[in-house]
Amino acid sequence: MKRSPETELLRANAAFYDAFASQDMEAMDELWARGLPVVCIHPGWPPLFGRDEVMDSWRAILLGENAPHIECEQPQPAAFGESGFVVCIERIEGDPLVATNTFALQNGVWQLVHHHGGPMNVETAPEPTDRTLN
Repeated sequence: MKRSPETELLRANAAFYDAFASQDMEAMDELWARGLPVVCIHPGWPPLFGRDEVMDSWRAILLGENAPHIECEQPQPAAFGESGFVVCIERIEGDPLVATNTFALQNGVWQLVHHHGGPMNVETAPEPTDRTLN
């Protein structure tokens, strides 16, 4: 049974947060695209361009002494052709951030090409709604 692109995006997004939460650098490395432009914007950091720079940042975060605890809430996927994104709420050490994870299909697998996490101008994340991105 073939899954929808949105379902597959949610699976890829969950794999990203699983790798982050378990501090699994090997899994994180497998999730990021090769041969495509990639960029990552961690909260409070300047943009990181290129796979080497992005992966160096994940090594520092995941393998560092103070790797944060993270959870993903309310993921909302959107797919269009061979691209797609998931917008979600991240909770890092309980504090809410908003994040966008952008994916591209490579050999039939959704691979990360962009991650951007940043602060929200509220103390708590909004309650889930029935809204969709379509």
